[in-house]
Amino acid sequence: ARAVAAGCGLLALLAIAATVAAVFSMQRARRAERVAQQTRAVSEQARQQAEGLLGFLTDDFVNELTTFGRYQTIAELSQQEIDYFQHLPASLKDPETVRSGALALLNHSQAADSTDDLVTAGKNAAEAVALLEALRRTDRSDATTVVLGRAYAGLGEVRNDDVDFPEAALALRRAVELLRPIAAEPSGASVAARRAELHALAWLELVETNTGQNDGAVRDAREALRIGRQLGVPNHGDLTTDADYAVAEAFLVDALVNLGSDAEARQAGEESLAVADQVVAQRPQYGWGLLGKQWDEAFLSNMALDELDPSEAVHFAMQDLQTGLALIGIEPKNRVYLDELGLEYGDVSASMWAAGRLREAVGYDRQAVETFGQASAGGGLNLGNMIFAMALTGSRQAQLGDFSGSAVTAAAADALLSPSMLRKLGLAGAEALFHGARAYPGVTVAYERGDFGAARRLARAALAPLQAHPPSGGGRGPEMICALSQVEGRADYALGDFTAAAQAEGAALQACKAGGDDLRNQRTAAQVTTWLSMALAREGKRAEAAQTIGPVVMMYRGLEKKNDGDAWLPLEFAGALYAQSLSEPRHRAALLRQASGLVDHLIPAIARLHDTQAWRARIEAAQRPGAVEAGR
Repeated sequence: ARAVAAGCGLLALLAIAATVAAVFSMQRARRAERVAQQTRAVSEQARQQAEGLLGFLTDDFVNELTTFGRYQTIAELSQQEIDYFQHLPASLKDPETVRSGALALLNHSQAADSTDDLVTAGKNAAEAVALLEALRRTDRSDATTVVLGRAYAGLGEVRNDDVDFPEAALALRRAVELLRPIAAEPSGASVAARRAELHALAWLELVETNTGQNDGAVRDAREALRIGRQLGVPNHGDLTTDADYAVAEAFLVDALVNLGSDAEARQAGEESLAVADQVVAQRPQYGWGLLGKQWDEAFLSNMALDELDPSEAVHFAMQDLQTGLALIGIEPKNRVYLDELGLEYGDVSASMWAAGRLREAVGYDRQAVETFGQASAGGGLNLGNMIFAMALTGSRQAQLGDFSGSAVTAAAADALLSPSMLRKLGLAGAEALFHGARAYPGVTVAYERGDFGAARRLARAALAPLQAHPPSGGGRGPEMICALSQVEGRADYALGDFTAAAQAEGAALQACKAGGDDLRNQRTAAQVTTWLSMALAREGKRAEAAQTIGPVVMMYRGLEKKNDGDAWLPLEFAGALYAQSLSEPRHRAALLRQASGLVDHLIPAIARLHDTQAWRARIEAAQRPGAVEAGR
């Protein structure tokens, strides 16, 4: 009995121990669960807080920083977001987190693009697209689709800036394809989608214009403007959308000009500039707004030149220059902005040259060369802009009789044109083009000095490799052949070799016509045609000469009626009248009188030039009693 009782007591103790153990185990489990819950709560709270920060930076703060030109700040903040996202455990990466991480990559890409770091910009934009494409396989929400559309648009911007137009077009069209269905819905997401589609369309039309797809650019621009008006531009207060609208309309201007719709282009340019001015007035450091303003001012300046109003051209060109300087103030090392600034100095020079402010014009030419030099510091095609600016500057100095200045300008290019340097800059194969540009000032100096033999020899030496292997440098190759062949033909004419002169001017005319059909190219072609007609007449081919010069004289008669201050037009017209007098004896006296009157009324800066004096001598020689033919 005692044994049985002892056994029962032992069992009871064991039961009690088991119960106590179970209680302690349950308590430990509960404590562990509470700790786990607390850990999960802390993690969730941290994740939510981080995502709240990400959303704030992405949707509000980044746009605000952008309008103040704070790209470095955007880069730093978005890099912190990227680092957070990349170290986040996979279990915590829900759709919202992935969208936020992708937007951080996209913001960093755009900041890098704005500071000309295209490698980083392209890498981050492509990574954002990859993340969102993977997410969209399981999450086809409007929120994910809109962010994916924005990512494709950002990738398209980078590819455009990297001059990869086919890839840029693919990315931007994909962005529009994703955004358009959502933008058309009457939902809350449609506002974000409309803004993103407007931005993507603006860039797409730029790519289309750059690749000659002007009809498509006009179509997409008009759709972008429709969306902008739907969003309330320019009176709804969102500066980013206003700037996108202004840029979209600025790109429309280029396409309309290319299609010959100048009146509509002017109207669009003026409206776009008004919107851009309003944006910049509120945010003077907003790069995107400044870019829209810059493009509008450049267009209006060039249009004024084509309308023979150089004073208005100078006005807009100077405004454009100030806008370019403002952009450089935001990003001093941005090579794209520097290159544009060089072009703006060139536009000021072109406007002043047309107005007869010749020495001022050359001063701006020199500034263009210096600025292109800064832009070319990293190599690439910007070097071409600098070399051609040097060629133009040196030739203009020669025209003004500043032969030493022209020699200095030409010599400054020599160090940049060695084969090893061209290979280093990725420009191997363009040696003939660049050496032709380097030779051009020297050719012009020889001609202006009256050393026609040297001018012809130098021109032919520079032309030989260009004509044997025509460069694939866009309009640069034909432009250089046109310029050198003109001087060769004029030197041939002065030396009495009229057959060679006709051949050289014919080659020049063919090259010049490849440069486009705007008024300035037409005038260049008309001047070449004048010399061609003169050479044909001196060969005894009067009928062909008359047929050649007739349309040119008719063109100049029309331009003379609407000239609003272009100082060179009267001299060009006088030359054409002189050429016509050689092939039309019956009207010779009247044509020469009109030509003489035009030369007599030139502004002093042009009247005293060597070339002008040569024209005056030809006309006067032809007017002398008994003159059979004018002097050379």
